Amino acid sequence: MPYCPRCNAETKEGDKFCVYCGAPLATETLKPAERRSYVRERDTCFGEEEKDYLGLVSLGFFLLAVGITYTLNTNIIEDFRFWIEELSLRKTIVEPPSGLIFSATIFFGSSGIFSFIKAIVRIATNDIKRRILADIFSGLALLLFAYLIKLYGTGALSWQTALGTEIIVCGLLVALYSIISSLLRRR
Repeated sequence: MPYCPRCNAETKEGDKFCVYCGAPLATETLKPAERRSYVRERDTCFGEEEKDYLGLVSLGFFLLAVGITYTLNTNIIEDFRFWIEELSLRKTIVEPPSGLIFSATIFFGSSGIFSFIKAIVRIATNDIKRRILADIFSGLALLLFAYLIKLYGTGALSWQTALGTEIIVCGLLVALYSIISSLLRRR
């Protein structure tokens, strides 16, 4: 049985157009042995066909970070609401309440630690080196962000300096990841 070269649907011998997608059929349609196979782009990352099964672990770690943050500051929603009201009333950037700064430090710090734990799990399960590297670099960026938020909360840094520093570091980490990742791909 021949197949459509566009959608891989079965066609009848002698059909000029595919009855499913309307594509014109060549005088010779593809035979079953020549049938094309397709792989969804999201299933392959840099040519790897392995799925990342640690995504569920990541969700669990995210929920843990949210739970820890909320447990340590049960007023986080009220703090956030108050800060948003202040922003809208003053129509300028206002320093968040100290409880919100504390909560952000805890959330990003615990998320960074969980990224390192995920990297350790990947190492233990012999996972792809680029994914391990991505988790390590994510952990570094998140821990640095937590530290910069803490410095901002103590008044040691302005929010502009903290944000600019994090952007620079993230840019450097992305560049470094790209270089190391391309070197790993060549091996």
